[in-house]
Amino acid sequence: MPSTLKIALDIAENIRTENIAGKVRIPSSDTHLRIWASNYIKSEDDIRKILINLKDAHYIFLIHTVAPDPNLFVYGEESYVFADYSILNELKKVTEEQLEKIYEATQYKRKSAFQITRELFPKIKDYNNTPLGRAINLSVMMEEYQRLVNAQSFEFTDQWRRTKIQELFKDDAASSADMAAALNFSKQEEVEIESHAEVSKEKEDPVWQRVTQEFPVEFLLRIHFKKYEFDVIKKLIQTGRVKEEKYLKMIRDTLETLEKKSEKDRILQMHKDTIIDLRRYSQAKLNMARQGIFRN
Repeated sequence: MPSTLKIALDIAENIRTENIAGKVRIPSSDTHLRIWASNYIKSEDDIRKILINLKDAHYIFLIHTVAPDPNLFVYGEESYVFADYSILNELKKVTEEQLEKIYEATQYKRKSAFQITRELFPKIKDYNNTPLGRAINLSVMMEEYQRLVNAQSFEFTDQWRRTKIQELFKDDAASSADMAAALNFSKQEEVEIESHAEVSKEKEDPVWQRVTQEFPVEFLLRIHFKKYEFDVIKKLIQTGRVKEEKYLKMIRDTLETLEKKSEKDRILQMHKDTIIDLRRYSQAKLNMARQGIFRN
């Protein structure tokens, strides 16, 4: 029988796959909880605990689409979304389209998703356990979670997730293969990072010029930050590949933010000295860039 960790990783991947190409797109406790319990020979309560651990490890988001109501024998309902900005962005479009269709079918008039949520979300209790209520909750939370991932992006990296899931399942009798799976990049993100960022480590300027013609410099820098490759960022500055004031300022500002977060983030704490040194170095280079501009 697979370990709890292996089951958790399988469910997370299943949710991601459903979000990207599934027929339902957004799995829910109503549609998938029994299926997972049956597939893994677990009780529904055990599966719920696994889902909560995945949420705490920032693999997924749990969206409460139906609030429990004992008076009406309503048990509540949750939906599951993989915690990835691009997936959230796509599902936001899907949920908005569904909301507009349901609203038109039930209210006999057309409005944009923004207008519908602004009008009805304050009265969401009146629409509990209805298709319209579910659609409103999904649409609103997609946007909220997009903002969260964007604002706290380092807490949704694989490095952060790997550390957190190790803590949550440290008492689980997981096989080494299961733990290795938890410590690896997801295949999708690994391909994205390697194809877009690895080439920027090359020493030849023509390679850097070619890759920056295809991808914005900010995008490449964010990938290096996401992988905690502070040495690569420093080398890009040292070799003059990154020398414009706006990029140096972006690096300096990002490092200042990470330095503040390092007090509460174990992973960033490990890199704190490197972050401080690079922040000072980028500040010095930024000052030099500004002086050069002023002389011109």
